[in-house]
Amino acid sequence: MSKPKPSYETVLDQLQLLRALHEFTPIVIGTPPLGIETLSSDIDVACYSSDFEVFTRVVVGEFKDRDEFQIRMIDSRGEPALLASFVTYGWELELFCQKIPLAHQWGVRHFYIERRLLSLEPRLRAIVTDLKRTGVKTEPAFAQVLALKGDPYEALLSLEFMSDLELRALLLQAVSH
Repeated sequence: MSKPKPSYETVLDQLQLLRALHEFTPIVIGTPPLGIETLSSDIDVACYSSDFEVFTRVVVGEFKDRDEFQIRMIDSRGEPALLASFVTYGWELELFCQKIPLAHQWGVRHFYIERRLLSLEPRLRAIVTDLKRTGVKTEPAFAQVLALKGDPYEALLSLEFMSDLELRALLLQAVSH
């Protein structure tokens, strides 16, 4: 039997990852900080840089010796992004960087609305986690529980500017089934 992997916070501390990426204003997003991780969850860190070469140089310099390290350019909703990934301490880490301010990046926006939903309705945590254990991705899981129509990634963002009262009404309907 393998030993349990350390908490995501321990991994970030061991790597001194937030210090290493400080100039890119890193934000840890995704399921571990939301408390809805599963065994297959990774650690996602969103970053901003106006210069992909600088981001690449720092990330390669800090993490190139980690298992399965790779960095590549990807398309994220029509915008270029750099995605660096590696495995360490039993976790896969993904470092995502765009030339879009963090407050406007989809992953960060999703994280903030998911965190808000979970704080307004703690029972949601178990429901979403159970769905995730069946293989449903995070945003589709939230959209399914909340009965949101259309593209789950866009539908979740439609909740961003709803009041707490409006969100509580939506949540009450979702968790009372």
